Amino acid sequence: MKLKQRGFTLLEVLVVISLLGVLLTLIGAAISGANRAMTKAERYSNRLDEVRSTQNFLRSVIGQALPLAAGKPGESQSPMFQGDADSLRFYAPLPATVGGGVYRHQVSLVEGRLQVSLQRLQGETLQPAREPQVLLQQVKTLHLSYRGVSPEGKTTEWLDRWPWPGRLPRAVRIDAQLAGAVEWPRQVVRLRLDLSGENTAP
Repeated sequence: MKLKQRGFTLLEVLVVISLLGVLLTLIGAAISGANRAMTKAERYSNRLDEVRSTQNFLRSVIGQALPLAAGKPGESQSPMFQGDADSLRFYAPLPATVGGGVYRHQVSLVEGRLQVSLQRLQGETLQPAREPQVLLQQVKTLHLSYRGVSPEGKTTEWLDRWPWPGRLPRAVRIDAQLAGAVEWPRQVVRLRLDLSGENTAP
């Protein structure tokens, strides 16, 4: 006796194909979402590394600010330390890994870019400025403040402008607002060279 072989009907085939299509769509959406999440996490991590690298650089160079002044022969010398709310200038060494030597650093915010301009100090004169180096992109605002000791020997509060260009402050506070999810942690950089003759921290 022969057994009858029953095949799939067209309707059953269509139902299976539809279910497979829905399943593949769900799998594709999950994979796409995972890729987007991974890309977003990678961008966040890279941005966080950029912020940390910028803060490490600023901590290093500002912390090593030197009581120097320079200028061209016959001209008045530039200030030892010039600090405003949105920019600052100071003299500090660069690590040997990036060329070494003492440079005048100018840190400022230009069109959403936190950048530093460098002029090498040769003897008592400054060489022409190098092309500004971008430290961090997508910076909305920059606010710098300073604390130190006045010529009368009194410790100041945080000042939006350092009023004594012939003296070094004791600390520089850096606040910034960035575009995106990564925030700029408030940074306080204490200068290692203390010429005030006092030992109390600001």
